[in-house]
This record gives sequence, C-alpha cells and structure tokens, in this order.
Amino acid sequence: MANEFGGKGKGLYIPITEIEQEFISRLIDTKEMYLLIHDWGFVDNPLITFGDKNLHVSFKMFFDRPEFPMSVYFFDLELMTRKGVSLFRQKMNTEYGGSPLMVMQGLELDMVWDIAIKNIDPKLIKQLMPSVTGLTSRLQDKTTGEITLLGNMNLSSHQKRVVAKMDQTEKSIPLLEAEMKKSARELAKKNRG
Repeated sequence: MANEFGGKGKGLYIPITEIEQEFISRLIDTKEMYLLIHDWGFVDNPLITFGDKNLHVSFKMFFDRPEFPMSVYFFDLELMTRKGVSLFRQKMNTEYGGSPLMVMQGLELDMVWDIAIKNIDPKLIKQLMPSVTGLTSRLQDKTTGEITLLGNMNLSSHQKRVVAKMDQTEKSIPLLEAEMKKSARELAKKNRG
C-alpha cells in the first residue's frame, strides 16, 4: 500500500519537502553538523544519513571516565551546527530491562540516534538557502506562515482525519514509554527481590 501523503518509506507519515531535504543535504555535505552529548563530550563528524522523514546519526562514543562503573539512565543528545544553532535535542533513555546502562573508562559504544523530522524551521532554511522563496514545509500555513497540523497541504476530509489520528498517536507515545519504563523497573525489582 502506498503512503497517501507521498512518503517513499514504509508506513504512514507526512514526508518533509524536497527543500527541507536539500537543506539537510547541504549541512551534511559541508560537514556543518556535530553531535553534543551533554555532560560527556561531543562527536565532531558523526555519520549522518537521511530520507524523507528520518535522520540517522551514527557515532562512536568512547568513555574516558569514570574510573569505576557508573549508572547512566539517559544521554542528552543535541545535534548542532558549527555556528551554534541547535537543530534537535532529545534525552535518550539507556535503560534496558529496568536497569541503567553501566559505563566506565575504556568503554566504547557504537550508537545510532534516529530522529523523526516533522519540519525544519523555515528561518533556518532561509539562512542557509537565501534564494529559497515561498513555503518550505508542508506544515507551514499559507496565511500565517506558522507551523500547523494541516499546514498548506490540500487534503481530503479522510486525510485530515488520518493526520489528526497520527498526531494523537504521536502525542501518546511519551506516556506509553513512561508506563513501559515503570513496568520494566517494577519487574526488575520484583525479580531481584
């Protein structure tokens, strides 16, 4: 079944525009991005690939501290431009089975951060690509220029309902993740006790 919103990947989603894809491509080609791992350091040249909805940031993380094993419940990741503009920031949970990741000096992790992209700020796009005119995102309202649920897409009433349902589902994911984490912790605690 084809994506009724024009996405090339599997599943149902609203893809980013070709302008937004070009913006990402230019940042990658000019090596303009780096990954900041708050409290731990940075990765200067992560391997970045992308499609019409997701950005995949592959990187190695080498720990030069602490001397003894330490529990880490999350990594606070931020994708930045060399000019200091934050493109995306997210705390990524590192718990598995209710237990935190244990790190110490000498550990090396190969990691991939998958970022789902709804839209890219039109102001950022116009900074890097000043010749771009008009709307840069499908979610940018024609009248106000604001990012909205339906943006400037010409949708049928069925598609509008699908977009609303996708939005509801997306908003419920953090709640489901919190419930799953709590259940995993309780199960791990029960198994230990």
